[in-house]
Amino acid sequence: MIMTLIASSAVGKRARFFVILAMGLICLGQGAACGVEAWTDSRLPVKEGVELWFDCSRQNAGRTNMGMPGVVSGVPLAYLADGSGHGRHLAQHQVDARPKLREEAGLSFASFDGTNDVLVGWWLKGKMRETTVFVATSPRSNGGLFRAFLAMTRTGQNDYTAGLNIDLGPGPGTQLGMVNIEGSGAGGVFQMFEGPALPFGGWHILTVQSGVGPKAVRLFLDGKTHAARDRTDSEIHMDEFALGARLYSNQADPPFTQGFFHGDIGEVIVYSHLLKDEERSAVEHYLRDKYAKLLGRAPTLGDSQPLVTVSNPPPVQVFYPGFTVRPLPLTLRNINNLKYREDGKLVALGYDGQILLLTDKDGDGLEDHAEPFWTGNALRAPIGMALTPPGYSRGRGVFVAAKGKVSLLVDTNNDDQADQEIVVADGWKEIQHGVDALGVAVDKEGAVYFGLGAANFTDAYLIDKTTGAARYDLRSERGTIMRVSPDFKHREIVCTGIRFPVGLAFNSEGDLFSTDQEGATWLPNGNPLDELLHIQAGRHYGFPPRHPKHLPNVIDEPSVFDYAPQHQSTCGLNFNLSVNGGPAFGPSAWAGDAFVSGYSRGKIWRTKLVKTSAGYVAKNQLFASLSSLTVDACISPRGDLVVSTHGGEPDWGSGPNGEGRLYKISYTGKQLPQPILAVKAGGAAGDIH
Repeated sequence: MIMTLIASSAVGKRARFFVILAMGLICLGQGAACGVEAWTDSRLPVKEGVELWFDCSRQNAGRTNMGMPGVVSGVPLAYLADGSGHGRHLAQHQVDARPKLREEAGLSFASFDGTNDVLVGWWLKGKMRETTVFVATSPRSNGGLFRAFLAMTRTGQNDYTAGLNIDLGPGPGTQLGMVNIEGSGAGGVFQMFEGPALPFGGWHILTVQSGVGPKAVRLFLDGKTHAARDRTDSEIHMDEFALGARLYSNQADPPFTQGFFHGDIGEVIVYSHLLKDEERSAVEHYLRDKYAKLLGRAPTLGDSQPLVTVSNPPPVQVFYPGFTVRPLPLTLRNINNLKYREDGKLVALGYDGQILLLTDKDGDGLEDHAEPFWTGNALRAPIGMALTPPGYSRGRGVFVAAKGKVSLLVDTNNDDQADQEIVVADGWKEIQHGVDALGVAVDKEGAVYFGLGAANFTDAYLIDKTTGAARYDLRSERGTIMRVSPDFKHREIVCTGIRFPVGLAFNSEGDLFSTDQEGATWLPNGNPLDELLHIQAGRHYGFPPRHPKHLPNVIDEPSVFDYAPQHQSTCGLNFNLSVNGGPAFGPSAWAGDAFVSGYSRGKIWRTKLVKTSAGYVAKNQLFASLSSLTVDACISPRGDLVVSTHGGEPDWGSGPNGEGRLYKISYTGKQLPQPILAVKAGGAAGDIH
């Protein structure tokens, strides 16, 4: 009856696709054994138990069978026809999220951009105890956060608990060296890839078998056996399927597509059982023969992979000519913030709450001596520092944002050691998160600005579990930038919608800027990328974002610049301004630019800002990449850039007691030409020639 109604109302060729889709769903509902479609590749040696079969080389044949127009290379794929006979076709209705059909060496494949491209199937009603999956693919990069070849799951449940996901793992990489396979009965990240890493851009045949029992989940790459993991008895659900992404959510929201794949996929075959070794080898042989011209091609520059992997990279790699990097000859605990005083001493705020004064005793331009300015345990998790201006009425000191308070540590007797703590602001309810108040800046009038982190970054709307109502309050000081009057007697909310504002600084125009960190991992559309914000009174900066039910009466102020890819953890912010009358850092055209530190991925960006009548516009370039966690970078009186790094692994480092390093970057090759524009050259579609 359903099929008759649909067919009777169908008009034109496109409607025939939905008739066949309905027929496939009816076939599934009746539990019938549907054979593979007649238009599929007859060379596939094992056709029994095929649950999904996406073959890009046969898409036009499938479309013709469905009465749909064909597609040519370079066209975005709105639909991907399933050849299994079950009618489990994939679709993407969002135009800018469609992978493109590409062709090379006479073979077609779907090309995913790694940003938002994905093809999805719903209401597939698939379920199996065991499975074998084949993927003919060419990964081109790995930006981290579980970039996935594919995922399947039960409606409303995460792929890693109710289905199956095959991805490149949590961390980024410059080569193919991580394959993570999770799913029903085998949850948790697990490294399946063994042996030396492979360059991105090469084509591979990836085979996954998910059985039940010890070492029953296995990975084969190009026919070679890799690692195995255990799996408890359970069912793998395939109500929903994503090609080129994961299907999960680690918050209250239902699962959604994330972890978008960057690379090409030519063919995917999913079976409802474990193939015998000879059957698996036969299917792999079929795929190797079919994609031989691509499998034998060496990766090229157009494949977005390095020609050579450096075995001993420098700790600081500057991407501009003419710069010299020297480590400071000091062994210190992790330093969170750096600033130069008017007397030329470098003030260093330690993660452990100690404040040091660093000086150059031997005159070689490198600070080599540390003396305490503030000691004790009064400061917990301090992140954010500003210096008192010359001639400050309360004496020479340091403003610090820390857990539970903002303090001024001041030297009242001029012995170059702080002897008094003045609490500038406190009284808010502390959150369980390790950090609290973050970032400090002082304006020309002596008013103190600081940030307070969001109340709950995993539940920003503060949803009441009983009523479902949002308890987020725009009047709360949580998730704001605050202003304290110069006499410290009054404080007020400047703006809302802030997540964790680690860096605060005024530019030469007297405008306040802040770094804020990505939050979309925990809240959809909540700071999709790390941000540089121009702080303006009364604005709301998007964490949590406007919501028709939970937060309808705000307008989300856009950032001045977003730092990609996701999860860079923007921290330190300093403007390239003269210190004590000295020069700015680098070429003269860089004066006034913002230097932003990316903690988790070891980055320093140079962001040029131009003020217009409509607000600030930005142009950004990656200045340097570091092999350690980069937390802050400040300008010296001589025009150097001094960088602070933490020890440890992303994303949290080694904490207050870990060992960090300081580096000084000097502009020594001023005669060398500087690049002003770089473009990619190559033969792929869309390249600039």
